[in-house]
Amino acid sequence: MRVFSSGSCRLVTTIFNGRGKIEPIHSMFRNFVGVNFLGKLHNSKQHIQFIKWINDDINLPPYILSSFLTSYGMFSGSRNGMDPLELNAKKKQAIKHLFNDCDFYIFEICSIKLYEKDGYQVQHELTSDYTTRIQTQEELMNDLVLLQQLLPNKKIIIQSHFRPNIIYNDNTKKIENREIIYNILEQFAKTHDSIYIYDPSLLINKDLSMFDGNTHFTPHGHIKNFENIYSIMKNIGSKAIISTPNA
Repeated sequence: MRVFSSGSCRLVTTIFNGRGKIEPIHSMFRNFVGVNFLGKLHNSKQHIQFIKWINDDINLPPYILSSFLTSYGMFSGSRNGMDPLELNAKKKQAIKHLFNDCDFYIFEICSIKLYEKDGYQVQHELTSDYTTRIQTQEELMNDLVLLQQLLPNKKIIIQSHFRPNIIYNDNTKKIENREIIYNILEQFAKTHDSIYIYDPSLLINKDLSMFDGNTHFTPHGHIKNFENIYSIMKNIGSKAIISTPNA
């Protein structure tokens, strides 16, 4: 089973933990290092830009690449053990070669805050030169339509952010933007074939040792999250909203 993933460390590290059971064509081992790792991404517009760039449908100037993809940029002021820049072109070509032949495409949409420069998407961790705005709900819905158009007839799983109200069974802990994202994803998945949403919060609710109490999985959490996603992928056969752990 071949799987493409695009997201934060919560997803791309999870997918790396599946090697041996799946073939991950974009994933991360640790600390922004991976034999096929190019960057961590958070919102729908970043994923769309990434796909178009992988497929050479758009060109990203060097100054945008270094502000958009972690492997091209300077995270925390230093490469800090990251792979050499010279490997990036080979990584991109390897991903492009396999991109259209994946069994599943998994994206993490965990933010509606956009960071933009000269009409491109960038990341605030990699540059201080950007404008920022909040994505509207209509924009997010339209981006989901475009994402599906970019991957016609492909199975797409979208992982949401951690939702503390679900993790702790406490509605007072709701984070508004995360609920907005989840509700739009749920609405979209109900009306579009081959789109599935996955909320890891329900899994964490069963075992709080899976995360650090804030925004990251523990190593144990990455393993268990992959096991759950793998079970979901194996059992997908009919249209469904996937939000309840299967493993």
